[in-house]
Order: sequence, then structure tokens, then C-alpha cells
Amino acid sequence: MSRKILTVILSLCLFTSKYGIGQTARVIPLNTAIEMAIKLNPQTKIADLRIEKQRVLLPATRNFDSPELLFQAPTSDAFRPGIMQKFAMPQVYNQQKKAQESQIRLTETEKQITSNILRYNVKTVYNELRYLREVIRNYQRQDSLLADFVKITDVRVQVGQISRIEKLNAESQYREVQYLLDQIRAKVRSNRIQLGLLIGMPNDTTLRVSGDFDKLKFIHAVISTDTNFVQNPLTGFYRENQQLNMELLSLEKKRRLPNVIVGYLNQGDKNSPVGYRFQLGVTLPVWGWVFNSRINGAKKDVEIAQKQIALNNYELQGTYDKAVSEYRQYQEALEYYETIGLLQASEIINAAKDGYRLGSIGYYNYLLNLQQAFKIRLGYLDALRNFNQSVITLQYLKGE
Repeated sequence: MSRKILTVILSLCLFTSKYGIGQTARVIPLNTAIEMAIKLNPQTKIADLRIEKQRVLLPATRNFDSPELLFQAPTSDAFRPGIMQKFAMPQVYNQQKKAQESQIRLTETEKQITSNILRYNVKTVYNELRYLREVIRNYQRQDSLLADFVKITDVRVQVGQISRIEKLNAESQYREVQYLLDQIRAKVRSNRIQLGLLIGMPNDTTLRVSGDFDKLKFIHAVISTDTNFVQNPLTGFYRENQQLNMELLSLEKKRRLPNVIVGYLNQGDKNSPVGYRFQLGVTLPVWGWVFNSRINGAKKDVEIAQKQIALNNYELQGTYDKAVSEYRQYQEALEYYETIGLLQASEIINAAKDGYRLGSIGYYNYLLNLQQAFKIRLGYLDALRNFNQSVITLQYLKGE
């Protein structure tokens, strides 16, 4: 018997561990969630590794060719060892270092792009969870009213005031709200999992959002003619990309300089003076078409980088114009609900409850009025979510 009890207890523990039952809710404020995503998300870690890789390659800009160890018999009586080393001009190594430093800055801006995307995604999920929380409250209010309504219809059926079909209709409305609540709760669980993935806490269903579902503010004046996207990391990325290609162009030009060759090799007998055993020479960059081809290719890369800057600004402007249009659209809808819609919804609910209680309206009109009032409230929540999302999009485009 004790073994069966132990088995049941272990099964319950596994069940509660798997489905989060009994676990303490973990409230993550928005700013904390953003910081965690930027620090703990795997995309950030990959970006850090890319930066680290480019920094590790910085010493390799002093890339000397491997020395050549030679054995020759110039007097045909014995092999004599020698060593040769080729060096590029100092300008080449300096330029290679500048190009690599530019590459490091480019990968750093890539990380900024990743951070901006993560910030946008966290804000989006957070906005959605706040919205769903209010939708659940809206349905719970409707559920409470309908539950009372079902009790009233049950009494009226027993005293013969209404027919059984009217009671069944009321119960179906109540069950439909229960079904919708289950659907919304499933969406909440899905978004909590998404939030956990973003902040580096996968499969954590205990996450909760904080703060009220309020109207977000955009600190800039919302105008469609705005072309200032300096803070957007994409802008910085393409500018750094242009700088990198300019550095690589300068590097190709400097590679036309001759290389210096130094070495030690005794071409005489073993008693030859030591001073005459050293060698000095230079390479002759006579194959001009090779250097010209590389230089022309590097020039094309610079032109492409310049075009990418223009294309990026064009795409950002188009996306921003669309976001401004949506912002104004949702702002108008939100203003309607704030000034007219919500007030009407409250009045409709109060009037319907009083009318049905006093018998001036029937159950059917009561249900219709309830549905209309809660539909207005749900429309307000939808408008607020869409408006906030448009603000989040504008912040993303501005790199905030």
C-alpha cells in the first residue's frame, strides 16, 4: 500500500513540474525583460562570438610570410644552410590593421541590430500579454453577468415566466464565453513561452508581465516626412560597411608596393666574410593587370556599399511612412473609444441590467445589449493594442 501511495505522489510531482501547477509566478518588468533578452538570448551570444572572432584576428594583420630554409652547395663541395624572409612595406600592415578594426566595428553594429530586433520582439510580446490579460478580464465580467443571468432564467422557468428554450439560449451564451476564455488563456500560455525564449528562459510558464495596459507615447513628432534614422543600427551598419570597403580599397592600392626580401646564405667557401653572406632584395610588381583587377573590384565594392546606404534609407522611409499611417489610423480609433465608445458601453450594461430586472425588456434584448457593450470594450482593447504596436514599430525604426 505504501508503495502505491509513493507512486501517486511522484506522479503528482512530475505533473505539477511539467505543467507549472503550484509554481510561483515570476513577474518580469518590461525593462528587465529587455535587458535579459539583450544579455541572455542566444542571438546575442552568437553576435558576441562574432565580435570576439574578429578581435582575435587582429594580430594576424601582421601576416609575415613563413621563412624559407635553404640548403645550397655553391662551391660543389658541401651544402650550406641559408634562410630567406619576405616582408611587405609597413604601410601594408598598417592598412590591414585599419581594415580589421573596421571589420570589428561592423560586427559590433551587427550586434546592435540584433539588440534592436530583440527589443522590438520583447515589447511586442509584452504588449500582447497585457492586451490578453485585459481581454480575459473583459470576458470574466461578461461571464459573471451571464452567470447571474442564467440563475435568473432558471428561476423564471420554474415559475413559468419564460420557456425552456430561453433558458437553453442563456446557457449557450454563458458556455460560449467560457470557451472564448479558454482560447484566450491558451494564447497567453503561448506568448509566455515566447517571452521565455526571448529572455533566455525557455519553457518557463511561470512568467508574468507587470504594469497597466496603458497607451504608449512616442517622444518624437510623428510626421511622414521624417528621414532621420541615425539611431537605427541598420544605418550604422551600412555606413560601417562602406568604411570597411574603403579601407579594403586602400589596402589593395598599397599592395602594389614592392616587398622586401632579406636573408642569410653563404655563396662562397666557408671562409667567406660574414658581411657578404647577407642578402637583400625587393619584389618587382610588374604584373599590373593583377593589381588593377583587384583595385577595380574593390572600387566596385565601395560603390555597392554606397548604393546599399541609399537603399536602406529608402526602405526605412517606406516602412516608416506605413507605420505613421497605421499610427494615425489607430489613434483615431482609440480616441473614439476613449471619448464615446467606453462611456456608451457602461451605459448600455447598466440600462440593460435595470431594464431586465424591472421587466421592461426581455431576456433576448438583454443578451443583445450585453453582447454589444462587451463588443465595444473588446474593440477598445483591440484599438489600444494596435496603437501600442504602431508605437513599438516607430520606436524600432528609430532605433529606440
